[in-house]
Amino acid sequence: MKPTISLPTFPKTVEDWWWAQAKQKWTEVGEEKLLNLIRQEIVEQSDRFNKNRSFESSSYGKRDLSIISYGNFYFSRTWIATLFGIAETISRSLWSIPKNGPIRILDIGSGSGASGLACLSLLRNQGVTNPVELHAWDYSSKSLNYLKDLHRSCSDLWPNSRVHSQRLDLRYFPEEKVKQKFDLILFGFSFNEITQDQEIEESTGWLEQSVQLLKRSGRMVITEPAESEICRNLHTTTYNVVTGNKDLSLMAPYFNGLPCPMTLKNSKYFSHEVRTYKALAHVEKINRLLHLEIREVKFGLSILGYEHPKVEDQGPNLFRLISPVKKRKGTISFMGMGSDGIEYLYEFQRRDLEKEMINDYLAMERGDIFRIIGSLSPNENHRIRLLPSQDIQPLFVPRLKN
Repeated sequence: MKPTISLPTFPKTVEDWWWAQAKQKWTEVGEEKLLNLIRQEIVEQSDRFNKNRSFESSSYGKRDLSIISYGNFYFSRTWIATLFGIAETISRSLWSIPKNGPIRILDIGSGSGASGLACLSLLRNQGVTNPVELHAWDYSSKSLNYLKDLHRSCSDLWPNSRVHSQRLDLRYFPEEKVKQKFDLILFGFSFNEITQDQEIEESTGWLEQSVQLLKRSGRMVITEPAESEICRNLHTTTYNVVTGNKDLSLMAPYFNGLPCPMTLKNSKYFSHEVRTYKALAHVEKINRLLHLEIREVKFGLSILGYEHPKVEDQGPNLFRLISPVKKRKGTISFMGMGSDGIEYLYEFQRRDLEKEMINDYLAMERGDIFRIIGSLSPNENHRIRLLPSQDIQPLFVPRLKN
């Protein structure tokens, strides 16, 4: 199955730049000791992201070791998640790239720049030649300095672009009126950190204010860690925001402006994507003793915009893959979210499928969008038996280039 959009792999020059920062900072340390130093910090960061949920500036943004360790290990993960989010913004949510003038991007909670710079890189890779302004907000001036240094050092990846950084305590929306409006607003794994101690009503209010910075033709792209409660908060908050603003629409992850079922009931699968990518050489080295998952990036996604989403036929024929593809003794099956907001179980009898078809289905990734041609008859449990003669057309199947 051919991809519908091909995405660039993580740039080798960016990988090398982060490793150079580590070697320059600790010139007296050999490579293995340097790797162990970074490994120790990565263990602490993993606990911070997944267990302690502590994002104080003193524990991260003021320390070179934290920023450089993140750059050498987690930076590429955030980058790749952003690529998939922007790819859907361009190809599925039908964002209209301005024909003239600069494209203005706001990266909220930018850190050292993984999301914003990934966006710049993808726009240039897709042939967009407009001048681009990246506005980066973060509480850590040290992280913002790394962002600007990286942007300057790898300028060939994003020619004709500029970075404007601003240090802000993002727990509170900026009191000073922001005069500009933006074509794209990004939250790259940052929204959950900004609203960590807030109730849903507070985080809804925070997001409502940030959406006001979006141009009428713009898009807000939010990627979050694929953790059930974080994704539930994401989809509840975005649903609350569009409910309170009839001009605003949910463009993704589902169809016809429908919210994720997580906001309404306990669905079987919580909404997130699972995308495969080749781990970087330095990530492989660091992970040698850590044994963390480094060949998949998992993330929740929400895209908002003031334009109404394209109207799709409602039913099981159009669906987003929301589960792993399961290969059992006699069947291949997977769960899909239909364009009517219902979860369906799709199932093939393996004996009816040729080997090439089986390989195609097994290569489907969580987050892909397909349309099935032909009549479907779900049973009372929303289970659908598919025939090999039924054509499954890829509508959004993004893949990283080999």
